Amino acid sequence: MSGEPREAVNCLDVVLKIAERCNLACPYCYYFYQENDLYKSSPALISEDTVREVARFLRRGAQELNIQHLFIGLHGGEPLLMPKKRFESLCRVFREELSDVTNVRLAMQTNGTRVDKEWVSILAEHQVSAGVSLDGPPHIHNAARPDHKGKGSYDATVRGLRLLQEGVRAGTNRATGILCVANPNYSGEEVVKHFVEDLGIDNFNILLPREGYDSDIWKPQSKWIDYFTEILKYWQSTPKTFGRLVTIQLISDIMRGMASEPNARQMDMRRSARHHIITISGDGKLGMDDNIMALDKALFDANINVRNTTLAQFMASPRWQQLVQAIDKAPEKCASCEWYRSCRSGELFNRYKKGAGFDQPSVFCETLDTLHTAVAAIVARWENGVERLTGVLSQQPAFWARDFMHPVPLGQAPRSASEANSIQLPVVE
Repeated sequence: MSGEPREAVNCLDVVLKIAERCNLACPYCYYFYQENDLYKSSPALISEDTVREVARFLRRGAQELNIQHLFIGLHGGEPLLMPKKRFESLCRVFREELSDVTNVRLAMQTNGTRVDKEWVSILAEHQVSAGVSLDGPPHIHNAARPDHKGKGSYDATVRGLRLLQEGVRAGTNRATGILCVANPNYSGEEVVKHFVEDLGIDNFNILLPREGYDSDIWKPQSKWIDYFTEILKYWQSTPKTFGRLVTIQLISDIMRGMASEPNARQMDMRRSARHHIITISGDGKLGMDDNIMALDKALFDANINVRNTTLAQFMASPRWQQLVQAIDKAPEKCASCEWYRSCRSGELFNRYKKGAGFDQPSVFCETLDTLHTAVAAIVARWENGVERLTGVLSQQPAFWARDFMHPVPLGQAPRSASEANSIQLPVVE
C-alpha cells in the first residue's frame, strides 16, 4: 500500500554471517579489528545443516510473531568467499522454507572485489540484491579498505560494482546499493561528487560510525558538521546538473519525515522498528544488531542460539526489551527537541554508554541537528512548507517500538504466500 500506514507492519532484518572471514583488512571493522571477536569461535563458512536450522528458526518466528516482511542479509566477513554452489543452495533453502509464510527478500553486502560475471548471474537467478561497500575515491577508499598485504582495493571494488551495474541496466539484477562510512578527515564533497559524477551513482548512503560514548571518534563535533555541511551543499546543487536531487539516504529520510503527515507516519514506523535486526553467526549463535552488540559484552550471550531459543522468546528477553524501551523513552534532551519526531534520538548504537545503557542522546547530536536544520530550511521553501513542517513536527510519533512483534494466537498469522505477500510495506515517496 502506498498511503498512510494505519497499523504496525512487522518486518525483520536478519544479518546472517555466511562467511566469517574476509579478504580485506579494514582498520575500522569492528568485527575483526575492534571490539567483536565472535568470529574466533565461529566456522569460516556456515554449514548446510546450520542453514536449514536457521530457516526453520525463522519460519517459526515468522508464524509466531506474524512477520510480514523478512529481509535476510547475507553478510560476513566477505560473503562471496562462500563457494558458488553452496551459495545457490543456501538461497534455495530460504526460498523453499519461508516463502509460504512471509514475504522474503534476500540481499548481500559485499566489498565487491570477488564479483565476476558468474556471480552476477547467480545473484540475478536467485533475486539477491547486492550492496557494495565503497568509501570514496581511490586515495580515501584504499586507506580505509586495504587487503591483508596493505594493497588498496578500490580498483577491484569498482570493477565488481560495474559488473553489478551492467546486470541492473540489463534488467536481470536488482538495484545495487552503495554504503560509505563517513570520514571527516577527508572532504565530504569530494566523496559524494566522486560517486555521482565519476561513477554515475545517484542513490547511496553515508553512514555515521557505529561508536557510542565509549569511543572518542565523534570528537570534536565541529569536524563532522563541516564534513556533512559540504555534503549538504553539493547535494542541494544536484538538481541543476541532474534535474533532481540525488538520493543520499541519511539526508533523504530526514526530508521524507518532514514533507507531509503520511510520509511522517511512514518514517515513524521505520524509526520505531529500527532495532528489528538480529544477527546469526555461522554456527547459529543469536544476537541483536551486531552494530549494537559489539559495543559491550553485556549485550550478547554466546549460549543463546537458533537451536535452543525461539525468536519470540528472544524478543521477550530483557536484552531485546532494553532496545524497545530505549526507542520509546526519549532522553531528556531529545524529548524537548524540535526534531524529535524526524530524528527519534538517532541510532541506538550512537547512544550507548557502558553502565548507562542508551539513556542519552546520540554522540552525533550536533551533527544531526545540522542536518535537520538544513533539510527543514529546504522544506520551508516549498509551497505551504512552513505549515507542513509545523503540522508534522508538532505531533508525537504515530508508532512506537512497543507496537511491534507481539505473539499472535495460533492460526492468525499469514499461512500462505499470497496472504503474506499481500501485506505490503508503505512506500515512502
